[in-house]
Amino acid sequence: MPGIKLARSRPAGSKLNRFSLAVLALLFSYPAAATESFAANQFLEWDADAGSTAADASSASASQDDVWQRIRNGFKIEDAASNPLVAVHESWYAARPESVRRMVDRARRYLFHIVEEVDRRAMPMEIALLPMIESAFNPTALSPSAASGIWQFIPSTGRHYGLKQDSWYDGRRDFTAATQAALDYLGKLYLDFGDWQLALAAYNCGEGCVARAIQKNVQQGLPTDYASLSLPSETRHYVPKLLAIKNLIRNPEQHGIAIDALPNQPYFDQVTVHASMDIHSAARLAGMSSDEFIALNAAFPRKLIRSDTPVNLLIPVDKTDKFQRNLETASWDSWQPYAAQKGERPEAIAKRFDVSLARLEEHNQFQLKRGKLVRAQTILVPVSGRGVAAAQSVAAATTTSASQHLVERGDTLFGVARRYGLSVAQLTQANPGLAGGLKAGQTLRLPLNEQAARQPEAVRHVAFTPLPGKPAGPVHYTVKRGDSLHAIAQRFDVSLADLKTWNPVFGNDSVIRAGQQIVVERP
Repeated sequence: MPGIKLARSRPAGSKLNRFSLAVLALLFSYPAAATESFAANQFLEWDADAGSTAADASSASASQDDVWQRIRNGFKIEDAASNPLVAVHESWYAARPESVRRMVDRARRYLFHIVEEVDRRAMPMEIALLPMIESAFNPTALSPSAASGIWQFIPSTGRHYGLKQDSWYDGRRDFTAATQAALDYLGKLYLDFGDWQLALAAYNCGEGCVARAIQKNVQQGLPTDYASLSLPSETRHYVPKLLAIKNLIRNPEQHGIAIDALPNQPYFDQVTVHASMDIHSAARLAGMSSDEFIALNAAFPRKLIRSDTPVNLLIPVDKTDKFQRNLETASWDSWQPYAAQKGERPEAIAKRFDVSLARLEEHNQFQLKRGKLVRAQTILVPVSGRGVAAAQSVAAATTTSASQHLVERGDTLFGVARRYGLSVAQLTQANPGLAGGLKAGQTLRLPLNEQAARQPEAVRHVAFTPLPGKPAGPVHYTVKRGDSLHAIAQRFDVSLADLKTWNPVFGNDSVIRAGQQIVVERP
């Protein structure tokens, strides 16, 4: 998984060779310089012959009908035949043909897109097979270290490479966005280390992990290639596992495995919609099963598609026209906020809105005691008819708690403000005692909703309204005893890199003092 351990190595001693010094110099500049190199990564030639090789591959692919053959023709990473772990993993996969078959079947939805992107960047085609050892092409895969999606990004690395994450959307599970981010990251790692096996190792355990292993070998006068480094067990097996998959794909018959041809054409189209609906309704509009739809659109953890901004959905090519026709003519349930009262039973709410309890529970987390709500909370309920106004009873109930929010575990100031269409400054001004911190069970005052509650709409889009304009100046936070930059960044849902950019006084130092004023949001 990418960036499990993002640690920086110490400066190299006098025994470091020129290559290692260059590697370490690049590492020390990450992440500040990383974003500047993303665009450049897309068309880099990875070796001296890459330009001609890419051109040859491009012309050859025009006559190819099989994506698997395109992959085979683009293999560039040396097999490391001397590494016995490759044969170990080949035997492991060959002994499990059914598991390999299921993995290959799942890959069919995604491979054409990945191969096109890898080919466009002139990268080795082994990269297209990397999700097989990361997630087995499971779009909802989640590791014990919170790495998610087909490319297994951990939250911090995902955010650094542009993958937004909140309770409604997880960019790590957005297939096209995560693919671009993964290839950007791998391209950056290749520039750091100048070797694809080292770049792959760093994708698994982090740049600092590989850099320290290189430094240690240099100081001992040992080789610095991947097989010679002392790396964590998972990382030592990582590249051999990929090379074993490569050998299996190159000669499937030799390993007793059959791989059907994969048409060299797109599997899906990207459709932009501006509608609020649940995943099941979207799947129905496309004439697909919910599981098939989620396989392409796994980025919505609550199985709800928000409507405050246009959303890009992936629809199989042969179902795109049907989806767009139904989007214009059919109806569906639009899930909207409803202020449930203390003591209400979810079963009664489900009956009131003519929905099954299971479906209501799919999109809500109820706080119950003896089957009743322990406190008033805003939940989501289905509104029939393409999101038109619901019954007046919904409106009356919604206004009763429109000016308050009950803080739940994991809430941040930034997340609550965004949910209700406020800025962090407005939220902190309305709640003077916050001092930048939230605790589960707190009740927050939501000033703008008092005005919205007077509007005559039957259902107000509390959870879906876009953010208003930014405040005139930056938002500041006073550092408390025990705070750290990392904790403050998490609290305000911003990246550590942005926090340091907005506060140049820190530079490469993360030491802060109680009473210090720092910028936590820019206008």
